[in-house]
Amino acid sequence: MKFLKSLALTGVVIVNIFTYATNATAQSQATSQRQATSQSQATSQSQENSQTQESKLIDAPDWTLPTEDGKQMSFTDFKGKPIMLHFWGTWCPYCKKLHPGLEKIRAEYEDKGLVVLGISVNEPIGALPQTELKKRGINFLTLVEGDEVAIEDFEVAGTPTTVFISAEGKILGSTMESNPDDPRFKQVAEYLTRTQ
Repeated sequence: MKFLKSLALTGVVIVNIFTYATNATAQSQATSQRQATSQSQATSQSQENSQTQESKLIDAPDWTLPTEDGKQMSFTDFKGKPIMLHFWGTWCPYCKKLHPGLEKIRAEYEDKGLVVLGISVNEPIGALPQTELKKRGINFLTLVEGDEVAIEDFEVAGTPTTVFISAEGKILGSTMESNPDDPRFKQVAEYLTRTQ
């Protein structure tokens, strides 16, 4: 099922995860202040809100793509782990700009279960995306030949596009941000690893 079509069919509006993570923190703090009469009530309310929001989100589509050396990997290989799924190209200057920031996130949050995973798209013949990343000191895994997955499954409009997927396999949002120092990437990583 296509990402945007499924949104239209279900009538669900997915809020950009950057806004969602910030609002979730603010809502949690406001709820705690309003419900100061009981810590257990605040905890219960927070859990109910999280479950309600999670149930309105759509499932990430399943896909299978090769690595640069030909090994086939599927979305199900990452079942139960939160994912920052990054669509990029070796030709994309904004992707290159963002990669050091995503690498910092990978290094800091990998032990907490977060997967930073690249999917290379629109590559020229002979491109070696994983090799290119390694040359630049970037160690997250990237899959190749991702054009159809990007267009058909996620309806990616351009690069870089980073999609945020919960450990339950729900799409929480996406961004085309290319600033490697944007603190919201870390906020999202915290949110994804805290809620798994």
